[in-house]
Amino acid sequence: MFKNINTISLSKDLVRLIHISLLLFLSILVNYYFGSIGVWPIDTFAFFDSANFINKGFLPIRDYWTSNGLLIDFVQAIFFKFFGANWMIYLLQSTILNFLFSYFTYNFLRNEGLGPTSSLFYSLLVSILAYPSSGTPFPDHHAIFLSIIGIFLLINAIKKDKFIIWFFIPIILFLAFLSKQTPSAFFIILILFYSILFSIYKKNYNLFIPLIISSILIILLFIYFLFLNQINIQDFVTQYILFPLTIGSERAGSLDLYSFLNKLFTELKFVFVTIVIIIIQIVREFSQKKKYFSIIFNSNFIFLIVSIILILNQNLIKNQNIIFFLLPILIGLIHLKIDKNYKFREKLINLIIICSILLSIKYHYRFNVDRKLLELEGIEKTQLIDSANISSNLRGLKWITVTSANKIKNEAILLKESIDFLKINKKDSLIISDYQFILSEIDHSHYPPNRWHTEDGVSYPLEGNKFHELYLKFYKDKLKRNKIKKIFSLYPLDQNNFDFILGKECIKTTKINKILNKHEIFNCFENVQ
Repeated sequence: MFKNINTISLSKDLVRLIHISLLLFLSILVNYYFGSIGVWPIDTFAFFDSANFINKGFLPIRDYWTSNGLLIDFVQAIFFKFFGANWMIYLLQSTILNFLFSYFTYNFLRNEGLGPTSSLFYSLLVSILAYPSSGTPFPDHHAIFLSIIGIFLLINAIKKDKFIIWFFIPIILFLAFLSKQTPSAFFIILILFYSILFSIYKKNYNLFIPLIISSILIILLFIYFLFLNQINIQDFVTQYILFPLTIGSERAGSLDLYSFLNKLFTELKFVFVTIVIIIIQIVREFSQKKKYFSIIFNSNFIFLIVSIILILNQNLIKNQNIIFFLLPILIGLIHLKIDKNYKFREKLINLIIICSILLSIKYHYRFNVDRKLLELEGIEKTQLIDSANISSNLRGLKWITVTSANKIKNEAILLKESIDFLKINKKDSLIISDYQFILSEIDHSHYPPNRWHTEDGVSYPLEGNKFHELYLKFYKDKLKRNKIKKIFSLYPLDQNNFDFILGKECIKTTKINKILNKHEIFNCFENVQ
Protein backbone atom coordinates (compact mmCIF):
# COMPACT_ATOMS: atom_id res chain seq x y z
CA MET A 1 0.00 0.00 0.00
CA PHE A 2 2.90 2.34 0.75
CA LYS A 3 5.12 1.00 -2.03
CA ASN A 4 4.70 3.92 -4.45
CA ILE A 5 5.12 6.53 -1.74
CA ASN A 6 8.37 4.96 -0.54
CA THR A 7 9.90 5.23 -4.02
CA ILE A 8 9.74 9.05 -4.07
CA SER A 9 13.29 10.33 -4.46
CA LEU A 10 13.93 12.42 -1.37
CA SER A 11 16.97 12.64 0.87
CA LYS A 12 16.72 10.74 4.14
CA ASP A 13 17.11 13.93 6.17
CA LEU A 14 14.34 15.68 4.25
CA VAL A 15 12.02 12.68 4.58
CA ARG A 16 12.69 12.57 8.31
CA LEU A 17 12.04 16.31 8.66
CA ILE A 18 8.74 16.00 6.78
CA HIS A 19 7.68 13.04 8.90
CA ILE A 20 8.51 14.76 12.19
CA SER A 21 6.67 17.87 11.01
CA LEU A 22 3.59 15.78 10.22
CA LEU A 23 3.76 14.11 13.64
CA LEU A 24 4.10 17.49 15.34
CA PHE A 25 1.20 18.98 13.39
CA LEU A 26 -1.21 16.09 14.03
CA SER A 27 -0.18 15.67 17.69
CA ILE A 28 -0.94 19.33 18.35
CA LEU A 29 -4.09 19.52 16.24
CA VAL A 30 -5.84 16.43 17.60
CA ASN A 31 -4.98 17.03 21.25
CA TYR A 32 -5.98 20.69 21.23
CA TYR A 33 -9.16 20.18 19.22
CA PHE A 34 -10.63 17.17 21.01
CA GLY A 35 -9.07 18.04 24.38
CA SER A 36 -11.17 21.23 24.31
CA ILE A 37 -14.49 19.41 23.95
CA GLY A 38 -16.22 18.51 27.19
CA VAL A 39 -15.29 18.39 30.85
CA TRP A 40 -15.03 15.79 33.61
CA PRO A 41 -14.28 18.41 36.28
CA ILE A 42 -12.38 16.35 38.86
CA ASP A 43 -9.93 15.09 36.21
CA THR A 44 -10.01 17.89 33.65
CA PHE A 45 -9.02 20.62 36.12
CA ALA A 46 -6.92 18.48 38.46
CA PHE A 47 -3.73 20.48 37.82
CA PHE A 48 -5.03 23.92 36.86
CA ASP A 49 -5.37 25.67 40.21
CA SER A 50 -2.71 23.54 41.89
CA ALA A 51 -0.09 24.50 39.28
CA ASN A 52 -1.09 28.15 39.37
CA PHE A 53 -0.86 28.17 43.17
CA ILE A 54 2.70 26.83 43.06
CA ASN A 55 3.57 30.22 41.59
CA LYS A 56 1.82 31.76 44.61
CA GLY A 57 3.94 29.72 47.04
CA PHE A 58 1.60 26.76 47.73
CA LEU A 59 3.57 23.57 47.13
CA PRO A 60 2.38 19.95 46.88
CA ILE A 61 3.28 17.66 49.81
CA ARG A 62 4.23 20.67 51.94
CA ASP A 63 1.01 22.70 51.66
CA TYR A 64 -1.52 20.22 50.32
CA TRP A 65 -1.84 16.46 50.50
CA THR A 66 -1.26 14.72 47.17
CA SER A 67 -0.34 11.17 46.26
CA ASN A 68 0.56 11.60 42.56
CA GLY A 69 1.17 14.12 39.79
CA LEU A 70 4.16 16.01 41.23
CA LEU A 71 5.88 16.29 37.85
CA ILE A 72 2.70 17.54 36.18
CA ASP A 73 2.18 20.18 38.86
CA PHE A 74 5.65 21.69 38.62
CA VAL A 75 5.94 21.55 34.82
CA GLN A 76 2.51 23.16 34.49
CA ALA A 77 3.52 25.82 37.01
CA ILE A 78 6.49 26.71 34.80
CA PHE A 79 4.22 27.03 31.76
CA PHE A 80 1.77 29.19 33.70
CA LYS A 81 4.60 31.32 35.05
CA PHE A 82 5.90 32.25 31.60
CA PHE A 83 2.76 32.14 29.45
CA GLY A 84 -0.12 32.82 31.84
CA ALA A 85 -2.71 30.59 33.52
CA ASN A 86 -5.23 29.90 30.78
CA TRP A 87 -6.79 26.97 28.95
CA MET A 88 -4.53 26.99 25.90
CA ILE A 89 -1.41 26.85 28.06
CA TYR A 90 -3.02 24.20 30.27
CA LEU A 91 -3.20 21.88 27.25
CA LEU A 92 0.39 22.59 26.23
CA GLN A 93 2.04 20.05 28.55
CA SER A 94 -0.12 17.10 27.46
CA THR A 95 0.22 18.14 23.81
CA ILE A 96 4.01 18.20 24.03
CA LEU A 97 4.05 14.72 25.59
CA ASN A 98 1.61 13.50 22.94
CA PHE A 99 4.11 14.58 20.28
CA LEU A 100 7.14 13.20 22.13
CA PHE A 101 5.49 9.83 22.58
CA SER A 102 4.54 9.58 18.90
CA TYR A 103 8.03 10.79 17.92
CA PHE A 104 9.76 8.14 20.08
CA THR A 105 7.38 5.55 18.61
CA TYR A 106 8.44 6.62 15.12
CA ASN A 107 12.14 6.34 16.02
CA PHE A 108 11.57 2.97 17.67
CA LEU A 109 9.85 1.47 14.63
CA ARG A 110 12.51 2.90 12.32
CA ASN A 111 15.30 1.48 14.48
CA GLU A 112 13.57 -1.90 14.43
CA GLY A 113 13.76 -1.88 10.63
CA LEU A 114 10.28 -0.77 9.57
CA GLY A 115 10.18 1.52 6.54
CA PRO A 116 9.96 5.28 7.10
CA THR A 117 6.45 5.67 5.64
CA SER A 118 5.07 2.69 7.54
CA SER A 119 6.71 3.95 10.75
CA LEU A 120 5.12 7.35 10.17
CA PHE A 121 1.73 5.76 9.55
CA TYR A 122 1.65 3.82 12.82
CA SER A 123 3.09 6.77 14.76
CA LEU A 124 0.39 9.08 13.42
CA LEU A 125 -2.21 6.62 14.68
CA VAL A 126 -0.49 6.64 18.08
CA SER A 127 -0.67 10.46 18.19
CA ILE A 128 -4.44 10.21 17.62
CA LEU A 129 -5.07 7.53 20.25
CA ALA A 130 -2.58 8.53 22.98
CA TYR A 131 -3.20 11.75 24.92
CA PRO A 132 -6.31 13.15 23.11
CA SER A 133 -8.57 10.72 25.00
CA SER A 134 -7.97 12.99 27.99
CA GLY A 135 -6.56 16.07 26.32
CA THR A 136 -5.59 17.71 29.60
CA PRO A 137 -2.62 16.65 31.78
CA PHE A 138 -3.39 13.41 33.61
CA PRO A 139 -1.15 11.23 35.85
CA ASP A 140 -1.95 7.87 34.23
CA HIS A 141 -1.17 9.12 30.73
CA HIS A 142 2.06 10.80 31.80
CA ALA A 143 3.29 7.75 33.72
CA ILE A 144 2.46 5.27 30.95
CA PHE A 145 3.93 7.28 28.07
CA LEU A 146 7.14 8.14 29.92
CA SER A 147 7.51 4.51 31.03
CA ILE A 148 7.14 3.24 27.46
CA ILE A 149 9.66 5.83 26.27
CA GLY A 150 11.92 4.19 28.86
CA ILE A 151 11.20 0.83 27.20
CA PHE A 152 12.06 2.31 23.78
CA LEU A 153 15.38 3.47 25.24
CA LEU A 154 16.01 0.04 26.79
CA ILE A 155 15.50 -1.74 23.46
CA ASN A 156 17.78 0.79 21.76
CA ALA A 157 20.38 0.39 24.51
CA ILE A 158 20.33 -3.41 24.09
CA LYS A 159 20.95 -2.99 20.36
CA LYS A 160 23.63 -0.27 20.54
CA ASP A 161 24.93 -0.57 24.13
CA LYS A 162 25.79 3.14 24.33
CA PHE A 163 26.62 4.93 27.58
CA ILE A 164 24.35 7.90 26.87
CA ILE A 165 21.26 5.73 26.24
CA TRP A 166 21.71 3.74 29.45
CA PHE A 167 22.31 7.05 31.27
CA PHE A 168 18.95 8.54 30.28
CA ILE A 169 16.82 5.49 31.17
CA PRO A 170 16.71 6.12 34.99
CA ILE A 171 15.94 9.80 34.39
CA ILE A 172 12.91 9.01 32.20
CA LEU A 173 11.68 6.36 34.65
CA PHE A 174 12.07 8.73 37.61
CA LEU A 175 9.99 11.35 35.78
CA ALA A 176 7.37 8.66 35.12
CA PHE A 177 7.35 7.77 38.83
CA LEU A 178 6.89 11.43 39.76
CA SER A 179 3.84 11.43 37.49
CA LYS A 180 2.28 8.34 39.04
CA GLN A 181 3.69 5.38 40.93
CA THR A 182 1.89 2.77 38.84
CA PRO A 183 2.64 1.46 36.32
CA SER A 184 5.99 3.30 36.60
CA ALA A 185 7.21 1.05 39.43
CA PHE A 186 6.40 -2.06 37.37
CA PHE A 187 8.44 -0.72 34.46
CA ILE A 188 11.34 0.20 36.76
CA ILE A 189 11.41 -3.41 37.97
CA LEU A 190 11.14 -4.74 34.40
CA ILE A 191 13.97 -2.55 33.09
CA LEU A 192 16.18 -3.36 36.08
CA PHE A 193 15.58 -7.07 35.46
CA TYR A 194 16.45 -6.69 31.78
CA SER A 195 19.57 -4.68 32.58
CA ILE A 196 20.84 -7.43 34.89
CA LEU A 197 19.92 -10.13 32.38
CA PHE A 198 21.62 -8.29 29.51
CA SER A 199 24.80 -7.71 31.51
CA ILE A 200 24.95 -11.44 32.33
CA TYR A 201 24.24 -12.39 28.71
CA LYS A 202 26.97 -10.06 27.38
CA LYS A 203 29.25 -10.64 30.37
CA ASN A 204 29.61 -6.90 30.53
CA TYR A 205 28.79 -5.16 33.80
CA ASN A 206 29.98 -1.73 32.68
CA LEU A 207 26.43 -0.81 31.65
CA PHE A 208 25.63 -0.42 35.36
CA ILE A 209 28.03 2.53 35.52
CA PRO A 210 25.75 4.94 33.58
CA LEU A 211 22.66 3.48 35.28
CA ILE A 212 24.12 4.00 38.77
CA ILE A 213 25.54 7.45 37.99
CA SER A 214 22.27 8.61 36.48
CA SER A 215 20.17 7.16 39.32
CA ILE A 216 22.31 8.74 42.04
CA LEU A 217 22.40 12.06 40.21
CA ILE A 218 18.62 12.31 39.69
CA ILE A 219 17.86 11.27 43.28
CA LEU A 220 20.34 13.78 44.72
CA LEU A 221 18.94 16.53 42.50
CA PHE A 222 15.43 15.68 43.65
CA ILE A 223 16.44 15.69 47.34
CA TYR A 224 18.08 19.08 46.77
CA PHE A 225 14.86 20.26 45.08
CA LEU A 226 12.83 19.16 48.11
CA PHE A 227 15.29 20.86 50.46
CA LEU A 228 15.26 24.07 48.38
CA ASN A 229 11.46 24.22 48.54
CA GLN A 230 11.29 23.23 52.22
CA ILE A 231 9.38 20.03 51.46
CA ASN A 232 10.05 17.51 54.21
CA ILE A 233 11.47 14.24 52.87
CA GLN A 234 9.47 12.25 55.42
CA ASP A 235 6.26 13.96 54.23
CA PHE A 236 7.16 13.06 50.63
CA VAL A 237 7.79 9.43 51.55
CA THR A 238 4.53 9.24 53.52
CA GLN A 239 2.26 10.92 50.97
CA TYR A 240 3.85 9.71 47.75
CA ILE A 241 5.14 6.24 48.60
CA LEU A 242 3.80 4.75 51.85
CA PHE A 243 0.18 5.91 51.62
CA PRO A 244 -0.21 4.83 47.93
CA LEU A 245 1.18 1.42 48.91
CA THR A 246 -1.81 0.96 51.22
CA ILE A 247 -4.14 1.74 48.28
CA GLY A 248 -2.26 -0.61 45.97
CA SER A 249 -2.33 -3.50 48.44
CA GLU A 250 -6.10 -3.08 48.91
CA ARG A 251 -6.76 -3.00 45.17
CA ALA A 252 -4.39 -5.86 44.43
CA GLY A 253 -6.23 -7.93 47.03
CA SER A 254 -9.52 -7.23 45.29
CA LEU A 255 -8.31 -8.43 41.88
CA ASP A 256 -9.60 -11.73 40.63
CA LEU A 257 -8.95 -13.84 37.55
CA TYR A 258 -12.55 -13.61 36.34
CA SER A 259 -12.61 -9.78 36.22
CA PHE A 260 -9.21 -9.74 34.53
CA LEU A 261 -10.21 -12.23 31.84
CA ASN A 262 -13.58 -10.55 31.38
CA LYS A 263 -11.88 -7.19 30.70
CA LEU A 264 -9.34 -8.86 28.41
CA PHE A 265 -11.88 -10.75 26.29
CA THR A 266 -14.52 -8.00 26.10
CA GLU A 267 -13.21 -4.46 26.53
CA LEU A 268 -9.64 -5.21 25.37
CA LYS A 269 -10.40 -7.96 22.87
CA PHE A 270 -8.50 -6.37 19.97
CA VAL A 271 -5.45 -5.81 22.14
CA PHE A 272 -5.75 -9.47 23.12
CA VAL A 273 -5.87 -10.56 19.46
CA THR A 274 -2.71 -8.60 18.63
CA ILE A 275 -0.98 -10.12 21.66
CA VAL A 276 -1.91 -13.62 20.48
CA ILE A 277 -0.47 -12.89 17.02
CA ILE A 278 2.75 -11.59 18.60
CA ILE A 279 3.00 -14.74 20.73
CA ILE A 280 2.63 -16.85 17.57
CA GLN A 281 5.41 -14.85 15.90
CA ILE A 282 7.66 -15.27 18.95
CA VAL A 283 7.07 -19.04 19.09
CA ARG A 284 7.73 -19.31 15.36
CA GLU A 285 10.96 -17.33 15.64
CA PHE A 286 12.09 -19.39 18.63
CA SER A 287 11.46 -22.64 16.77
CA GLN A 288 13.68 -21.38 13.95
CA LYS A 289 16.55 -19.85 15.92
CA LYS A 290 16.51 -22.03 19.06
CA LYS A 291 18.22 -19.20 20.94
CA TYR A 292 16.50 -18.61 24.23
CA PHE A 293 18.28 -15.39 25.23
CA SER A 294 18.01 -13.74 21.82
CA ILE A 295 14.23 -14.23 21.90
CA ILE A 296 14.01 -12.68 25.37
CA PHE A 297 15.76 -9.53 24.12
CA ASN A 298 13.54 -9.38 21.03
CA SER A 299 11.37 -6.25 20.92
CA ASN A 300 8.23 -8.34 20.34
CA PHE A 301 8.88 -10.30 23.53
CA ILE A 302 9.55 -7.12 25.52
CA PHE A 303 6.33 -5.53 24.26
CA LEU A 304 4.44 -8.69 25.10
CA ILE A 305 5.49 -8.10 28.72
CA VAL A 306 4.71 -4.38 28.39
CA SER A 307 1.20 -5.21 27.18
CA ILE A 308 0.58 -7.58 30.08
CA ILE A 309 1.77 -4.93 32.57
CA LEU A 310 -0.53 -2.31 31.07
CA ILE A 311 -3.52 -4.66 31.06
CA LEU A 312 -2.91 -5.57 34.71
CA ASN A 313 -2.46 -1.90 35.57
CA GLN A 314 -5.66 -1.03 33.72
CA ASN A 315 -7.50 -3.58 35.84
CA LEU A 316 -5.81 -2.24 38.96
CA ILE A 317 -6.65 1.47 38.51
CA LYS A 318 -10.34 0.67 37.93
CA ASN A 319 -10.64 3.50 35.43
CA GLN A 320 -11.69 3.92 31.81
CA ASN A 321 -9.49 2.01 29.37
CA ILE A 322 -6.70 4.24 28.07
CA ILE A 323 -4.30 1.74 26.48
CA PHE A 324 -5.73 1.44 22.96
CA PHE A 325 -2.76 3.47 21.70
CA LEU A 326 -0.89 0.14 22.08
CA LEU A 327 -2.65 -1.24 19.00
CA PRO A 328 -0.68 0.74 16.36
CA ILE A 329 2.61 -0.11 18.12
CA LEU A 330 1.82 -3.82 18.37
CA ILE A 331 0.46 -3.95 14.82
CA GLY A 332 3.61 -2.16 13.63
CA LEU A 333 5.72 -4.88 15.26
CA ILE A 334 3.54 -7.57 13.66
CA HIS A 335 3.97 -5.84 10.29
CA LEU A 336 7.73 -5.79 10.81
CA LYS A 337 7.97 -9.54 11.50
CA ILE A 338 6.09 -10.73 8.42
CA ASP A 339 8.48 -12.95 6.47
CA LYS A 340 9.81 -11.19 3.37
CA ASN A 341 9.62 -14.45 1.46
CA TYR A 342 5.97 -15.03 2.32
CA LYS A 343 3.97 -15.43 -0.91
CA PHE A 344 1.07 -13.19 0.12
CA ARG A 345 3.16 -10.73 2.13
CA GLU A 346 1.95 -7.58 0.35
CA LYS A 347 -1.72 -8.56 0.60
CA LEU A 348 -1.29 -9.43 4.28
CA ILE A 349 0.40 -6.09 4.99
CA ASN A 350 -2.42 -4.26 3.20
CA LEU A 351 -4.92 -6.18 5.35
CA ILE A 352 -2.99 -5.24 8.51
CA ILE A 353 -2.94 -1.58 7.50
CA ILE A 354 -6.69 -1.57 6.79
CA CYS A 355 -7.38 -3.25 10.16
CA SER A 356 -5.21 -0.71 12.00
CA ILE A 357 -7.08 2.14 10.29
CA LEU A 358 -10.48 0.69 11.17
CA LEU A 359 -9.49 0.04 14.79
CA SER A 360 -8.03 3.53 15.13
CA ILE A 361 -11.22 5.06 13.71
CA LYS A 362 -13.27 2.99 16.16
CA TYR A 363 -11.35 4.13 19.26
CA HIS A 364 -10.83 7.65 17.95
CA TYR A 365 -14.58 8.05 17.65
CA ARG A 366 -15.29 6.49 21.05
CA PHE A 367 -12.65 8.29 23.09
CA ASN A 368 -11.87 11.49 21.16
CA VAL A 369 -15.11 12.35 19.39
CA ASP A 370 -17.56 10.89 21.90
CA ARG A 371 -15.30 11.70 24.92
CA LYS A 372 -15.84 8.40 26.72
CA LEU A 373 -13.07 9.07 29.25
CA LEU A 374 -15.05 12.13 30.38
CA GLU A 375 -18.21 10.02 30.76
CA LEU A 376 -19.78 11.90 27.82
CA GLU A 377 -20.30 8.92 25.53
CA GLY A 378 -23.74 9.06 23.96
CA ILE A 379 -24.45 12.58 25.25
CA GLU A 380 -25.55 15.11 22.62
CA LYS A 381 -22.78 17.68 22.06
CA THR A 382 -24.52 20.19 19.84
CA GLN A 383 -25.26 22.59 22.72
CA LEU A 384 -21.68 23.34 23.71
CA ILE A 385 -21.07 26.47 25.77
CA ASP A 386 -18.15 28.84 25.35
CA SER A 387 -16.34 28.47 28.69
CA ALA A 388 -15.14 32.07 28.50
CA ASN A 389 -18.67 32.87 29.71
CA ILE A 390 -17.81 31.03 32.93
CA SER A 391 -14.18 32.00 33.42
CA SER A 392 -11.88 34.28 31.46
CA ASN A 393 -9.13 31.67 31.95
CA LEU A 394 -11.05 29.00 30.01
CA ARG A 395 -11.31 30.67 26.60
CA GLY A 396 -11.12 27.93 23.95
CA LEU A 397 -12.85 25.23 26.02
CA LYS A 398 -16.28 24.05 24.85
CA TRP A 399 -18.26 23.31 28.01
CA ILE A 400 -20.41 20.26 28.52
CA THR A 401 -20.39 17.87 31.49
CA VAL A 402 -22.36 14.80 32.41
CA THR A 403 -23.82 16.96 35.20
CA SER A 404 -25.04 19.68 32.83
CA ALA A 405 -26.44 17.06 30.46
CA ASN A 406 -28.32 14.96 33.02
CA LYS A 407 -28.71 16.78 36.35
CA ILE A 408 -28.19 20.53 36.37
CA LYS A 409 -29.24 22.06 33.04
CA ASN A 410 -28.07 25.59 33.96
CA GLU A 411 -24.72 24.48 35.40
CA ALA A 412 -22.70 27.12 33.51
CA ILE A 413 -24.98 29.95 34.70
CA LEU A 414 -24.78 28.71 38.29
CA LEU A 415 -20.99 28.47 38.09
CA LYS A 416 -20.71 32.04 36.84
CA GLU A 417 -23.10 33.16 39.60
CA SER A 418 -21.04 31.26 42.19
CA ILE A 419 -17.78 32.78 40.92
CA ASP A 420 -19.21 36.29 41.16
CA PHE A 421 -20.36 35.58 44.73
CA LEU A 422 -16.99 34.11 45.74
CA LYS A 423 -15.07 37.07 44.37
CA ILE A 424 -16.61 39.35 47.00
CA ASN A 425 -16.86 36.78 49.82
CA LYS A 426 -13.51 34.99 49.61
CA LYS A 427 -11.87 36.55 52.69
CA ASP A 428 -10.77 34.02 55.36
CA SER A 429 -12.28 31.22 53.28
CA LEU A 430 -11.38 27.91 51.78
CA ILE A 431 -13.02 26.63 48.59
CA ILE A 432 -13.26 22.92 47.88
CA SER A 433 -14.47 21.99 44.43
CA ASP A 434 -13.95 19.68 41.48
CA TYR A 435 -14.00 22.84 39.33
CA GLN A 436 -10.38 23.66 40.11
CA PHE A 437 -10.12 26.71 37.89
CA ILE A 438 -12.27 28.84 40.18
CA LEU A 439 -9.48 29.70 42.61
CA SER A 440 -7.43 31.15 39.76
CA GLU A 441 -10.43 33.00 38.36
CA ILE A 442 -11.23 34.77 41.64
CA ASP A 443 -7.53 35.20 42.51
CA HIS A 444 -7.99 33.45 45.84
CA SER A 445 -5.28 33.47 48.51
CA HIS A 446 -5.53 29.88 49.76
CA TYR A 447 -5.33 26.44 48.20
CA PRO A 448 -7.17 23.58 49.98
CA PRO A 449 -5.13 21.14 52.11
CA ASN A 450 -6.03 18.40 49.63
CA ARG A 451 -5.97 18.27 45.82
CA TRP A 452 -8.99 15.95 45.52
CA HIS A 453 -11.90 15.39 47.88
CA THR A 454 -13.07 11.95 46.82
CA GLU A 455 -14.59 9.33 49.10
CA ASP A 456 -12.90 6.20 47.72
CA GLY A 457 -9.75 6.29 49.85
CA VAL A 458 -7.49 7.19 46.90
CA SER A 459 -7.16 10.94 47.50
CA TYR A 460 -6.49 10.77 51.23
CA PRO A 461 -6.40 8.16 54.05
CA LEU A 462 -9.87 7.18 55.21
CA GLU A 463 -10.71 6.00 58.69
CA GLY A 464 -9.01 2.64 59.22
CA ASN A 465 -5.99 3.59 57.16
CA LYS A 466 -2.84 3.83 59.28
CA PHE A 467 -2.15 7.34 57.98
CA HIS A 468 -5.64 8.66 58.74
CA GLU A 469 -4.76 10.46 61.98
CA LEU A 470 -1.71 12.02 60.35
CA TYR A 471 -3.93 13.30 57.53
CA LEU A 472 -6.47 14.77 59.95
CA LYS A 473 -3.75 16.70 61.77
CA PHE A 474 -2.25 17.85 58.46
CA TYR A 475 -5.63 19.17 57.26
CA LYS A 476 -6.49 20.93 60.52
CA ASP A 477 -3.02 22.47 60.77
CA LYS A 478 -3.42 24.09 57.36
CA LEU A 479 -6.84 25.51 58.22
CA LYS A 480 -5.64 26.85 61.56
CA ARG A 481 -2.44 28.35 60.13
CA ASN A 482 -4.38 30.19 57.40
CA LYS A 483 -7.06 31.31 59.90
CA ILE A 484 -9.88 29.84 57.85
CA LYS A 485 -13.33 30.84 59.15
CA LYS A 486 -15.55 29.41 56.44
CA ILE A 487 -15.44 26.74 53.76
CA PHE A 488 -17.31 27.01 50.47
CA SER A 489 -18.20 23.80 48.64
CA LEU A 490 -19.49 23.37 45.10
CA TYR A 491 -21.59 20.46 43.89
CA PRO A 492 -21.00 17.53 44.05
CA LEU A 493 -18.87 18.29 47.11
CA ASP A 494 -20.58 19.23 50.36
CA GLN A 495 -20.14 19.12 54.13
CA ASN A 496 -19.71 15.33 54.05
CA ASN A 497 -16.37 15.77 52.30
CA PHE A 498 -14.75 17.41 55.32
CA ASP A 499 -16.98 17.11 58.43
CA PHE A 500 -15.22 13.88 59.40
CA ILE A 501 -12.09 16.02 59.73
CA LEU A 502 -13.56 18.89 61.75
CA GLY A 503 -16.66 17.35 63.29
CA LYS A 504 -20.27 18.13 62.37
CA GLU A 505 -20.86 19.97 65.64
CA CYS A 506 -18.56 22.87 64.67
CA ILE A 507 -19.98 23.48 61.18
CA LYS A 508 -22.96 25.64 60.23
CA THR A 509 -24.10 25.26 56.60
CA THR A 510 -25.96 27.85 54.51
CA LYS A 511 -27.12 27.23 50.95
CA ILE A 512 -26.09 30.06 48.56
CA ASN A 513 -27.51 28.61 45.35
CA LYS A 514 -28.23 25.24 43.79
CA ILE A 515 -24.54 24.25 43.63
CA LEU A 516 -22.81 26.49 46.19
CA ASN A 517 -22.86 26.08 49.98
CA LYS A 518 -21.19 28.10 52.72
CA HIS A 519 -19.96 26.24 55.84
CA GLU A 520 -19.01 28.44 58.77
CA ILE A 521 -16.61 26.74 61.16
CA PHE A 522 -16.17 27.52 64.85
CA ASN A 523 -14.33 25.88 67.80
CA CYS A 524 -12.83 23.25 65.45
CA PHE A 525 -9.18 23.51 66.45
CA GLU A 526 -8.99 22.87 70.17
CA ASN A 527 -7.13 19.58 69.72
CA VAL A 528 -4.61 20.91 67.19
CA GLN A 529 -1.19 21.44 68.79
